[in-house]
Amino acid sequence: MTIKEKIMDPVIGPIIAVVLAVIVSTGAGVGAGVGLGGAAQAKNARLATEAHAAAITDLQRSNVALQEGQRLMLENSTRPIVIDAEIRDDLAQVPVQCRTAAGGDPMSPECQWATCLQFGQSSAQRPECEDVRDIMVEKLRGKACPEVLP
Repeated sequence: MTIKEKIMDPVIGPIIAVVLAVIVSTGAGVGAGVGLGGAAQAKNARLATEAHAAAITDLQRSNVALQEGQRLMLENSTRPIVIDAEIRDDLAQVPVQCRTAAGGDPMSPECQWATCLQFGQSSAQRPECEDVRDIMVEKLRGKACPEVLP
């Protein structure tokens, strides 16, 4: 079998073509590397390696800081919440339904109802909230259980 026949063979031909392509591309790469200058490439590779090492060091530093912050948050979340006397007194004087920070509305019937129940007392130590009760009933009518008419 001659070389021409081997190249034209359907089994061996593609293998020879691939081997030749690898040899040619390797030679071209080596030639380009030598042509562009080996010293400049070595310098650029060193600079790239140093920049990569600096980036890894920065990431490690930020991970340490992040872990420290997470540790502090976890530590603080396990501590009991202490409410000082001033806040406790303020909470006792204003119902939650009246606090905008807690989602309440000072002008709402719910706030009026809670305030009346907390502070509106008669001589029998019972709240007198009939007027507010009627407003609450009107507001909640239809939201609660529907009335069943006979």
